Amino acid sequence: MYQMMYSFASKKNPTGDESLVTAEEIDDAKNYITLNMEAIFGKKTAYIRFSQLLLENNFNELFLKEKLIIEIPTLLLADASTLQRVMRLKRLGYTIALSGLLYNEDNEELFNFADILRFDINSDGDEIAYTVKKCHERGKRAMADNVDEAEHFDFARELDIDYVCGGFFSKPVLETKRSGGPMIKTFLEILALLYSPDPNIEYISAVISTDPVLTIKLLKVINQLCADKGNTVSTVRQALVMLGIDRLKEWIYLVGLQRLNRNSPAEILRLALFRARFCERISRNSGGSVGSRSNEVYLMGLISIVTGSHDEEALRKALNDLPVSSEIKEGITGGGVFGDIFHLSLYYENGEWDQVMMYAQACNIDLQVLANEYIEAQKFVNKYGSFA
Repeated sequence: MYQMMYSFASKKNPTGDESLVTAEEIDDAKNYITLNMEAIFGKKTAYIRFSQLLLENNFNELFLKEKLIIEIPTLLLADASTLQRVMRLKRLGYTIALSGLLYNEDNEELFNFADILRFDINSDGDEIAYTVKKCHERGKRAMADNVDEAEHFDFARELDIDYVCGGFFSKPVLETKRSGGPMIKTFLEILALLYSPDPNIEYISAVISTDPVLTIKLLKVINQLCADKGNTVSTVRQALVMLGIDRLKEWIYLVGLQRLNRNSPAEILRLALFRARFCERISRNSGGSVGSRSNEVYLMGLISIVTGSHDEEALRKALNDLPVSSEIKEGITGGGVFGDIFHLSLYYENGEWDQVMMYAQACNIDLQVLANEYIEAQKFVNKYGSFA
């Protein structure tokens, strides 16, 4: 399932006020979604929070009903015309999610109407447990929002909540207490060699060859890719030459992450790859000195997922152990020449459009160009996200 966040914000309408949106802008939005449907959603089901504007302009018709979940904020249903529209969508066979609703006897009718209930994980624990229990008894699904901490994720798994979303999935997955382990040392050494000004295949292959698991997995992947050519690759050096430095960067990073934290959700790995690509594309469109350093910006996006903590002091301590430039370290903490790019990527990920407008201006990038680069980064992840 892929949650789509949208905004009609523009230079003329910086807050995205839907009362100011023109018919032409609505048509443009529909065309944009239609043209980029495959890139945005792939084979996943689209999950979209519908506003009054999206309901009135039948955005649901852009999707197959089997591939769309329509979220409705419960408060919108207080309007009789909105309720009628949503009831019609339900009769047509669309899946309806109601947000901001926990089960009790007073909202039985709304509960029966919903296919999915979305609620804040920070709500009363007993009420959440009762809601999840009722959902499962009646063939409905439960979704926990604002899952920002590992404790939230563990609680959701304990209750067997069907879906979770929140900041936990964009937080670092490598704990600082592991920083002295042998795998992290090898991992960081390879990263440093890969992102040096002149990567040396001989040195890189020598380091990879010291790790049996990396060696076996690399040779396995290469031989799978070359199966139709009738070639057998038997050395790390051969594999690296065939793979190429750029492709190796994505592969070694994703494999390294899987080795370092086997319990992390797979989506974190995809997010790391997406963020790296998106940051890189932003930097290339920003121009100036930052535009010529897109490789470093790419690395900033990659390692932002494995730096140890969102606590500023712990984060800086973890960054000290990474063999990367000071600009990359400053960028991850929101400062320096890369800080604006990092901020922009994070705010775009989270759909915080006011901040997106501000940092897009700071990065000298047009909002439409930014949207196009977001799609490009998504295509990149769809193509290479499972490569590891």
